[in-house]
Amino acid sequence: MHVLITAVGHRTEHWTDLFDMLAGRPDLTLTVAVADVSVQTDQTLRALALAHPGLHYRCLPHLLGETRTGHMASVLFRPDSLRRAVPRRPDVLHVIGEAAYLSTWQALRLRRRCWPALPTTLYAAQNIVMRFPAPFPRLERRAFGAVTHAFPITPAALGVLRAKGYQGPATLVPLGVDLARFTPAPTPAEERQFTVGFVGRLEPHKGVGDLVRAVELIDADLLVVGRGSLSAEVARAAAARPGRVRLHDWADHEQLPDLLRRMDVLVLPSVEVVQRNVLPWVGIPLREQFGRVLVEAMACGVPVVGSEVGEIPYIIGPAGLTFPAGNVPALAQRLARLRHDASLHGRLRERGLQRAAEFGWHRAADTMCEIWRRLLRQSDGRDGTPDLPRPPAMANTSGPEAERTVRQ
Repeated sequence: MHVLITAVGHRTEHWTDLFDMLAGRPDLTLTVAVADVSVQTDQTLRALALAHPGLHYRCLPHLLGETRTGHMASVLFRPDSLRRAVPRRPDVLHVIGEAAYLSTWQALRLRRRCWPALPTTLYAAQNIVMRFPAPFPRLERRAFGAVTHAFPITPAALGVLRAKGYQGPATLVPLGVDLARFTPAPTPAEERQFTVGFVGRLEPHKGVGDLVRAVELIDADLLVVGRGSLSAEVARAAAARPGRVRLHDWADHEQLPDLLRRMDVLVLPSVEVVQRNVLPWVGIPLREQFGRVLVEAMACGVPVVGSEVGEIPYIIGPAGLTFPAGNVPALAQRLARLRHDASLHGRLRERGLQRAAEFGWHRAADTMCEIWRRLLRQSDGRDGTPDLPRPPAMANTSGPEAERTVRQ
């Protein structure tokens, strides 16, 4: 089975572990066509292509980039570059990009022109019903009509698809974690100061300033991994509390597990903000769509604390603590509980390990391959089923039931 995957933007780095997992399957060939990805992602995908003969990687030129416009929706492949990147007809097209993205429109246009019956699946992560200016709504409606099956990453993302008019089949496929790489420390941690950790972009919507203040309130150590517009603020905090606040530059997946194991708790203190750097008169809410570092920390045996924003409570589930976003005293109180209650810390550690096992990339790969094969059989008419049944609109869902495949 030959699967063509298209993706754009710097967040494509989320998917490199999945590509590695898929490319290791002997019955699967991948062509991964991307544009406007980070240097680190490009290097990783080039290495994967060398390691897996069945993975064909194409980094394509683009006309508009995320850095220039401020949003991945506007990234455009250079005309005809996507068509030339695919030497032969794929069996399935998988689009990593929301339905309204210009790159999604280009991938679906290629499919319509060259392989009109090709089974097509679509990633979806939006957890807010956003109304983009023209021409994006029209492109979104066209995409919904062309997609054979959707892969939302959370129940909220599925709810947004339904609210916007997608009526086709859908299966929840969350972002994952490499359970072979993200593992607990082999030996108990040495005696150390209680260390609070953060991993991510140092931007206002990540709530980094709130975390710095909360850690200072309880006089704990802080390890921050990342970079961004607030790097200077964290550096000032490190200068004010030498040896107690440490700033580590962005880490790849080879370095990150060791950094996570130095933490006694991982915090994701995100807040919701409105982005206006695309068109000043169009406000785009930024609300945490997943929070993958939470799963990575849990897989390393590190308890997690997160704000009650977006999908953070859903991802944490029963495996951690939450607090009202922006409430610094409440965050400090949660951290103090974990610091002084060894029993609670131990329980959350074990629950986190169990929770992380539900997000292994192998589970996502199994689900996607199963559906791709099913769609391919149906397109060939080998199973006698001309169409997949359409599930009803999804109600608000939470808890373990929300992680099951939506198949009616």
